[in-house]
Amino acid sequence: MTGERLNAAIARLRAHLKGELGRRVVWLTDGRRDAFGDVSTVAALVTVLGREHYAERRKSYPVRSWRDLSRVLTQELLGAPATLTVIGPVIDDRREVAFFALSPAMVGQLGRTLWVVPESLALCATLPAQRVAIVERHGLRYFLASSGVSQIAGGAVRTAALFAMAAGLDSEQETLALGEQDANMRLLQGLRRLPAGAWARLLRPGLSLDPGLAWRPLGTLAAAGLAAYLVLGSVYLSVTQTLRERELKSLGPEVATLLDSQRRVEKLSGEQRAIATVLSDRHLTYPLWRVAARAWQKGASIAGVALVDGRVTLRGTAPVATDVLGALAADPGVADARFAAPVRQSGVREEFVITLKLTGKGNDG
Repeated sequence: MTGERLNAAIARLRAHLKGELGRRVVWLTDGRRDAFGDVSTVAALVTVLGREHYAERRKSYPVRSWRDLSRVLTQELLGAPATLTVIGPVIDDRREVAFFALSPAMVGQLGRTLWVVPESLALCATLPAQRVAIVERHGLRYFLASSGVSQIAGGAVRTAALFAMAAGLDSEQETLALGEQDANMRLLQGLRRLPAGAWARLLRPGLSLDPGLAWRPLGTLAAAGLAAYLVLGSVYLSVTQTLRERELKSLGPEVATLLDSQRRVEKLSGEQRAIATVLSDRHLTYPLWRVAARAWQKGASIAGVALVDGRVTLRGTAPVATDVLGALAADPGVADARFAAPVRQSGVREEFVITLKLTGKGNDG
């Protein structure tokens, strides 16, 4: 019972700290609300700035060092309007920087806060990889990619498919729809996933120059919250470990046998998953010969056959390329046969590139 009461007390303390921190995270859109959706006028640790209040762009730099690139950005933005920047990871000896230029009218409305986080930056951290979302709230509609790129709907970009193509993503992927409540629920989750380097770049613009900003109390609150969280986590882990060790000792010699059996089960399960993966990933090659035979019947010469992600690409020449396509499309073992490139004339023959899918039907003759 002692352990249960302690766990309950820790849970209550965690809920209290979460509530206090939630009230110190505000979302500034057409109004100022905390993480629970309530109107907020208190000083904040973090202000999430609505997408309508900043312009976004990206630029790549041939600089590997995060610190050196920070100096470059400081010089580049000297005298420019208030702009937040986030430095990306090193890719091919380059780093991409996201620029968020704040609306001049909005800078004065930030109020007392330590960090300013663009809304799209927080929300993109919650999206699955290679996915696109449509965010609709407070009369605003914009598109957001998991890579962080965002675009307010309008102009040439009016659909999620067009935005996905512009962002280099699969336009046929299902689009996530995020309303006001969905977006609000994801904000804290997204903030937790931001890397430490991003927080270092997202301090409120002009923080050290604003004498009216109560940054010392806010800093003290942030440090106290972090310290409390670390102490709470350490106490929880220590108590949990002690209780588990006590339970294991009470079980006696049966524990060793149980743990040994569990290890054997986990090993066998791992082997079973590995075998299942190999079986599911293998591709049968004999249907490819059936496809080639259909093409040969129409006088085709095959220059190459490739099977990628379940789709066959057939390259070659024939007296009439459309005859080859027609023969393949009529085969019950073939689906979605089409030209992947324009047919070109090569002497008396026609060069073609045909892609298709194998259905597995009609392979008995």
